[in-house]
Amino acid sequence: MEERSQAQAVANYYNRNTRLFLSLGGSGIDSAAIHRQIWTPGVHTRRASFAFLDEHVAGSLPAKPGGRGLRFLDLGCGIGGSATWIASHLEAQVVGVTLSSGQVRMAQQRVSRLGLAERCQFVQADFLHLPELGIFDGAWAVESYSHAVNSQRFFEQVARVLRPGGRLVIADDFIAPSTANNPCSTRWVEQFTSGWQLVNLGTVASTLRQAEQAGFRLMSDEDLSQYLRFAPAWVTRPAAVLLSLPLPWSFWRSLRGSTALQICGEKGWTQYHFITWEKVL
Repeated sequence: MEERSQAQAVANYYNRNTRLFLSLGGSGIDSAAIHRQIWTPGVHTRRASFAFLDEHVAGSLPAKPGGRGLRFLDLGCGIGGSATWIASHLEAQVVGVTLSSGQVRMAQQRVSRLGLAERCQFVQADFLHLPELGIFDGAWAVESYSHAVNSQRFFEQVARVLRPGGRLVIADDFIAPSTANNPCSTRWVEQFTSGWQLVNLGTVASTLRQAEQAGFRLMSDEDLSQYLRFAPAWVTRPAAVLLSLPLPWSFWRSLRGSTALQICGEKGWTQYHFITWEKVL
């Protein structure tokens, strides 16, 4: 019951807010990125900061095997921004899954507009209960893993559909090791997770253990926290006071979560990691 109710809550969250996320916080409909901007050295434009994760995911996936096309799985695909970028640049077949019926419709419209309908397929599904989609060479979850109410099942499901030697990439927020002993962080972490419908904000260490138990070998763990940009305290603190008003709008609660994340990131209570594994068995 908990899994079903959480899945429905996440589906409702994105059905109501996806267009607002794209227009107010994301990259817009053209790039279709609903994820964090990463400002590494050499990234100088907002567009490039959104593109960083797509490029980094692509560089972490397996190379094309001889005589066979690659198949990839986007776990929490949004409206298909990453899926279409990777399908185009790697000449791969990509299947994207999302809980949101609205996102599936938008993703299908996107691939039709880009002429990628033969390479990209989008399915309304729960990545904790994947339907029969075939076997994949690689998979990624960009800021969707933290929605998984059962993180161990997440890894088990991905392991089931990846070939031996296949890659899994997760880019997401994690709790900093010191946060568990810091009572000052509790309020802000709770506002972040409740505002963004997150139920799986664990530590990197616990995530690595669960992945290993499911048959994955760690290849790399990159802490990208220093490349995030946060608003100054004189902006976030007044915003947090304003957003504490108990207004009923879903997007209002999401803004509250965003502001809490800004404070958590500034204080070092959360971290943003890009982790790559290889399936061993």
